[in-house]
Amino acid sequence: DLLDIVHAAKWAKSTGLANRLAIVGYSYGGYMTFLATTKHPDIWDVGVAGAGVVDWEEMYHLSDALFKRFIEVLFANRKELWKERSPISYVERLKVPLCIIHPQNDTRTPLKPVLHFIMKLLELGKTFEVHIAPDMGHAVIKMDDILKIVLPTVLFLDRYM
Repeated sequence: DLLDIVHAAKWAKSTGLANRLAIVGYSYGGYMTFLATTKHPDIWDVGVAGAGVVDWEEMYHLSDALFKRFIEVLFANRKELWKERSPISYVERLKVPLCIIHPQNDTRTPLKPVLHFIMKLLELGKTFEVHIAPDMGHAVIKMDDILKIVLPTVLFLDRYM
């Protein structure tokens, strides 16, 4: 998935379709945003990551039995891949402004690993902003929830694009 995104972005730039690129995603898309901006930092101009996984090992230990099983299957029980596929492993490589939007009550992708990622961003002096969406879980259900994601996204993109 990541390489598909990377190749599409490179194609868009090489054909002149885009001269600046933002990567924006929520849930799995948030994970892809974290991973793309840290593993392939020279492609993007800005990123917005919502409710994404940043550390598969910590995620595993915080997950319920169902999601633990999902992670085991996803990685074919190869725990050595957890670090390789975790954006937190590459956080020092981030070069672009990053907006992080995360639900306060997210049980699918808990806030705790994202807070650890944020602490590393602070330590490294990276350019980022954080929006913790209060009274919201992982699922986007109400119009209020949509606004908690879309509004900071639009404002961030307007500022940095």
